[in-house]
Amino acid sequence: NQMLYLLIVMWIMNFAPEKMVIAYAMVFGGHLLPYSWLYKSKAYAIFSIAITIGALIVGLRFGESVLALVMVVTEILLSVCLFTELRKV
Repeated sequence: NQMLYLLIVMWIMNFAPEKMVIAYAMVFGGHLLPYSWLYKSKAYAIFSIAITIGALIVGLRFGESVLALVMVVTEILLSVCLFTELRKV
């Protein structure tokens, strides 16, 4: 599944290189959704939807540099939330 998404991102790179970071961030966010079901995790579900929609909005409004910074911060927050979720179990 992820290989198909990466092919789409590479296709976007050829036709609209300025949108590649947005597409890659959205693919990353979307690929987290099955983990919410697999691990019964609310953090994965929430972050999957938030990353996908947020990457589109931030990327179109502010550009790739800001999106990259937002993604780094988001990944740190996701890691903290997952660690907290794991400690409760």
